[in-house]
Amino acid sequence: MDSDQIERKARYEHIAHHLELASSLYKKAADSLKAGDDDNQYYSFVKDANHLIDEVFPERVNAPKPTAIAQPKVGFDWKPFLKVLTPIVLVLIALLILVFTGTTGDMTKSWNSDEIQKNTAYPKTPP
Repeated sequence: MDSDQIERKARYEHIAHHLELASSLYKKAADSLKAGDDDNQYYSFVKDANHLIDEVFPERVNAPKPTAIAQPKVGFDWKPFLKVLTPIVLVLIALLILVFTGTTGDMTKSWNSDEIQKNTAYPKTPP
């Protein structure tokens, strides 16, 4: 065996030894839970086991804890409905105000077809 293989063999034996110790510590933690011992004792076993695993595998990355899964809402959601409806209602109110205050023209005048043709004739004749 060359030196690289010897180093790998020693590394694997080191990993196996630490995993064996971590496994026994996890077993002790499980027995502690089963026996109903103090939580501090249980946590100390787990902490020591986790420390051994982190020592053996320093490249191990702790994944972020998943957030709570969004529960579907029950009932009607008014917020997006009101966001769309509010500008529509405001524009309609503004148009109604303009119509009833008379700023869009005289709506009381009745037009017939002769007056429309006379007023739209091009070119206009001088009076």
